[in-house]
Amino acid sequence: MLRAVSGPDDGGAPRARPRLVEALSTAGARSGILLLACSMAGHIGNYLYYVLAARALAPAEFAEVSAMTGLATIAFMPATGVQAAVARDVAALTARGRPEEARGLARAVGRRIALVQAALLLVLVVATPAAVSVLELSSGWVWFVGSLWIVLGLGLQISLGDHQGREAFGRVGAILAGPQGVLRPLFLVPLAIVAGIVGALAALVLATVVGMVLAAWGRSRDVPAGPAPALPRVGAALVALGAFASLTNVDLLIAKVALAPTEAGLYASAALLGKVALYGPSALALVLLPKVTARLESSLSVRRPALLTMGATVLTGAVVAAGIALAPPSLVTGIFGAAYADAYALAAPLAVAMTLLALVHVHVMMSLARGDRRLIVLVAVAALVQAAGLLLSDTPGRMVLVTSLVAAGTLVAHELTSPYGFVRLALREPRTPHAASTPDPVVHEETR
Repeated sequence: MLRAVSGPDDGGAPRARPRLVEALSTAGARSGILLLACSMAGHIGNYLYYVLAARALAPAEFAEVSAMTGLATIAFMPATGVQAAVARDVAALTARGRPEEARGLARAVGRRIALVQAALLLVLVVATPAAVSVLELSSGWVWFVGSLWIVLGLGLQISLGDHQGREAFGRVGAILAGPQGVLRPLFLVPLAIVAGIVGALAALVLATVVGMVLAAWGRSRDVPAGPAPALPRVGAALVALGAFASLTNVDLLIAKVALAPTEAGLYASAALLGKVALYGPSALALVLLPKVTARLESSLSVRRPALLTMGATVLTGAVVAAGIALAPPSLVTGIFGAAYADAYALAAPLAVAMTLLALVHVHVMMSLARGDRRLIVLVAVAALVQAAGLLLSDTPGRMVLVTSLVAAGTLVAHELTSPYGFVRLALREPRTPHAASTPDPVVHEETR
């Protein structure tokens, strides 16, 4: 039941304000709603990109686009870890009243990443003949344009960490919705007509360039004075988000190897629908990481923003799963074609599994902000258990069951081992002291 909050006695009736409305009126809640909407718009744009690419290209050509996007998904795994580490340290420095050092940190990361990008592009170009042979691509241009997109995408992904840490969620949302979403299908149609597979990949390159411009627009060019910042410690973030990426993506790779071609295709199409429950609310965790970091730095409670984020994540996933379950089977056939009709039965159970994993993602961000590595180890173990279980599965249904059990088991284990589990956090404020989430990420040049 909603409780009312009475205002001061001003001679009139006390003002009644539901606690839920009060909670949703906070800056953090507004940021979460904004990013949730932008994230959903971005994922709808991505779906349209794949649907239009499948319609515009022949099956063999679409397979080449899928191969390059699959490779990019793997390449972006470490980038998300670096992004989270940058966001955490920028948020910590900002909370300590040292915004200039936060800008210096972001600038130092940008310089280092630019060098990595240049070296990586050179390696990929040199590897063109081998890549074309192994992946059976139609030309070296497919590999080159796809590689260019991967290299640029790494930089864009990591650059979001600075904006995320400074809580510039309007900028983050614009990039999620536009360059990483709706701009892709808009650029795809004309470019695919002109240049086929290369044009389809060039659409991703062009959208990413627009995102890089948005990320850099209005950023101060002043070089902060004082000691040079240390680069973020990314080890824990890389392990945590790499393991989480495995939990949410390895099923497609194993399905392609372990299942018959037809069953693998059905599973892939069902996963594309079911994973809306994962990627839709993923933007909420982007808000939570800097919020929790800043509150820990100020010795404030993190219970309220954490519970709001967890609740919104579960609610969003439940809506997606219910929507898929209640939708007619023609939803799948209308998107992918009549050959994929049997995938409908898998989509809703996959959405439930992805909702559980979305909640795991929120807990991972909480653990990174708090500097607690217990869940990180737990997620890494869960990824290994899931991979082993999937390899022993011989039907799409069993693969869904394995992922669901691993996700549920991870959440139960976290509830039993941490006061920051969803249920335990809802019942009481954690008694453990709030330690600083990050060490002081600044050192003098002579000590480096």
